[in-house]
Amino acid sequence: LFFEGLAYCVAFGLYLFLRRRFGDSISGPIRWAVVAVAVVGATLGSKLLFVLEDPRLTLENLHNPAYLMSGKTIVGALFFGLFAVEAAKRYIGLQQSTGDLYAMPLALGIAIGRVGCFLTGLGDNTYGTAGNLPWAINFGDGIPRHPTQLYEIVFLLALLPFLYRTMRCSTQDAPRARFQMGDTFRLFMVAYMLFRLLCDFIKPYPRVFLGLGAIQWACMVVLIYYSRDVYRWLRFQNNTTSAAGVADAGA
Repeated sequence: LFFEGLAYCVAFGLYLFLRRRFGDSISGPIRWAVVAVAVVGATLGSKLLFVLEDPRLTLENLHNPAYLMSGKTIVGALFFGLFAVEAAKRYIGLQQSTGDLYAMPLALGIAIGRVGCFLTGLGDNTYGTAGNLPWAINFGDGIPRHPTQLYEIVFLLALLPFLYRTMRCSTQDAPRARFQMGDTFRLFMVAYMLFRLLCDFIKPYPRVFLGLGAIQWACMVVLIYYSRDVYRWLRFQNNTTSAAGVADAGA
């Protein structure tokens, strides 16, 4: 709980800093309405994906409120928070992107929260499968395991500079810039969901369909949802390279 509370506090502080640094084109009432919708969607989604994560175990504990209320998943929170906000924006007719200011706070907050997951060990159910790598860790049951919590921490901390750079680029209003308003949040979601899709292969989660777990399927949906943006980023690189080649040939 300490690290969870610390994660919320640090993430909120970073959000306030970014809002002062880059400004906020969304009015106060709409901004806080979006936050409220995101929180509700994330809260419900984190629980819903948790109960879908292991259908057999959930069926065995349908009458056990302690089990049903105990778990939550970050991917479920992000997944349902995203689509709750998108549905609310569509309902009120808001076309403008609202997520950029949340990307870095989410990344840093999740990283801090994973420190608590790592220290909790087996009880948190976020550890990896058994392995004989030099950095495998015994969480108390005598089995060396992948420290997937540490993998996630390192990944998210490494992602932060890229998110900051993307945010700077997207606020410069350059007509030919690769990144647009909203791309900082999109980049965070694509990067994190891709990481979880791959990392969860070395977690002892049940595979519910075609060799993938429920969390991995949620990641796949988000990646498909943002596939046009990924294509746009890649196409920009190709167009830039082609333009440079033409310029060199002309010179």
